Amino acid sequence: MVKIILILLVSIVSLQAKSSVDACVPIGKIVILKKSIMSLDLSKDQKDKLLKYEEKLKDELSKIKDGAYDKKERLSDLFSEKEFLRKKFIDIATQENIVLMDAIAEYFENMYKALNSEQREKLIKKFKRIEKKRNE
Repeated sequence: MVKIILILLVSIVSLQAKSSVDACVPIGKIVILKKSIMSLDLSKDQKDKLLKYEEKLKDELSKIKDGAYDKKERLSDLFSEKEFLRKKFIDIATQENIVLMDAIAEYFENMYKALNSEQREKLIKKFKRIEKKRNE
């Protein structure tokens, strides 16, 4: 049952991250990282902490998504009489992406802190195996 809930949460986070501000989010890496952490032998306390971090991330993503359309910038501000203001568009998109990536990075930072040294070592070894397979 816990695995099903975790799979659903990964899916929700992935979809929200993808659709929140249409940012370029490395969804594949996020999913691999989360699945790898959750595949470790975690204690009940660790699982509870990780679920708490998941809820916090979902709240942050909701705030980002809700705020994405309430910015002081308007679509009409992206156009002059002669041209589309490309640099302004890129600046706005970049800032929104930074906020999104910061929320996701904080989530994984908290998850990593919840692991003990043995679990961290196993996680790093798992990533090295994955990287080695990809390079073959």
